[in-house]
Amino acid sequence: MEHPTQTQEVVLPWGEGELKVRVPGGWTLVFPEREHAQVSDLRSERAIVTSAVENPVGRAPISGMNLVGKKVVIIVDDNTRPTPVYKYFSMVLDKLEAACGDLSRVMLIPALGIHTPMTEEEMSAKVGAQNLARVCWENHDAFDAGKNCAFGTTTRGTPVALNRHLEGADLIVLLGLIEPHLMAGFGGGMKNILPGVAAADTIGVHHQLLTDPPETFNRVGMAPRQNNFRLDLEEVAGMISADIFCLNVVIDHGGKVRAAFAGDPIDAHRQGIDYTRKAQGLRLSEPVDGIIVNSYPMDINFKQSMKCVGNALPALKPGGVVMGFLKADKGMDDLPLPDKMRLPLFLIKGLLRIIGPKHVFALLKIIKKGLNAEETFLYYYILQLVRAHDLFLYAPSLTAEEAGRLFYFEHCEEVGEVIRRGLKRMGHKATIAVFPEGGATYPIVSGG
Repeated sequence: MEHPTQTQEVVLPWGEGELKVRVPGGWTLVFPEREHAQVSDLRSERAIVTSAVENPVGRAPISGMNLVGKKVVIIVDDNTRPTPVYKYFSMVLDKLEAACGDLSRVMLIPALGIHTPMTEEEMSAKVGAQNLARVCWENHDAFDAGKNCAFGTTTRGTPVALNRHLEGADLIVLLGLIEPHLMAGFGGGMKNILPGVAAADTIGVHHQLLTDPPETFNRVGMAPRQNNFRLDLEEVAGMISADIFCLNVVIDHGGKVRAAFAGDPIDAHRQGIDYTRKAQGLRLSEPVDGIIVNSYPMDINFKQSMKCVGNALPALKPGGVVMGFLKADKGMDDLPLPDKMRLPLFLIKGLLRIIGPKHVFALLKIIKKGLNAEETFLYYYILQLVRAHDLFLYAPSLTAEEAGRLFYFEHCEEVGEVIRRGLKRMGHKATIAVFPEGGATYPIVSGG
């Protein structure tokens, strides 16, 4: 059987230059586009955030609150998120100081979940050194039962234990970022509380919701009303006696604030999601056979670059193929390598497809003991990804050993090899969606 030899070219942003990828002429290429053109906000970043804080959704502005003698807790997302809080934190503190009389009863806590505690230097970088000097702060400790207290149990069975400073607080201020998120659909909102300042056991039980149903292990861009993971963490708002004031921003790939949403932690967050869908969501009429996805602008390291795969995954048909180009300038950076798997990828994939999606979590608990909550569901996500799709990745900053330890994809040494392997898997007649800025965008499939 003869195959067509004509090729076509896809150009991807690659650092300061570009990456040219030759693909088969028989492939139908689809370039999803934004449904709405975004009008640039010409105001300064601080002005954008200040306007949101002074005109909140479903809440009184901080400047209108009487907080004299009252306890205030500020929860800021940690240094795993690029939220540029230092650009506007002084404004937030000024408004709190005016409402409180002083900042002596204000406590700042990073939303660590079970992440590594932040150093003074890291917190200074996050909120600004001069700002940090104005308030007391301490790291959240998810593992010390004495530093967390019970708030009840959600209707989905999550026993909610949260940082003890939330008990008796009069106002909780959440500072975060809205972006596509693998589990919660979108970051921001009540995520600063659960898992941000929750006990480890609470986080573990809550994360098990990702296994129900297993077919939706990737929830990027999922509407909140359809996502039990998001609904469960939002239910916590009703268990806390304090008023909750949320301030979320949306940033561009350069870290500049493009929009801000403040007020009620659910209603304001919903408005932020609507904006994010228009700013970062790309319309696709139907699922496709394969995707060409590029990590730009999340190019700093492998962990950040890998986000492009999760972001673009909703575009695929069951069994669809991922052809990824990950710049990952710093390689693995500080991400620890997993233990080497004893079985080759094709056998792991075959076993997972035999047992089906419903039994992946049970298998994981057998083959990987002693994992913490975050590690457990990272492995769960990876195993479901391996079961559902074939991944061919070009990540030139990885060493052969690193790529071998990252067992869940086939590492390609050069650009053309990615396409050749995709061609072998899909054939010459396939529909391929292309995501040149996959690190910052995600597909919205019609009807999905």
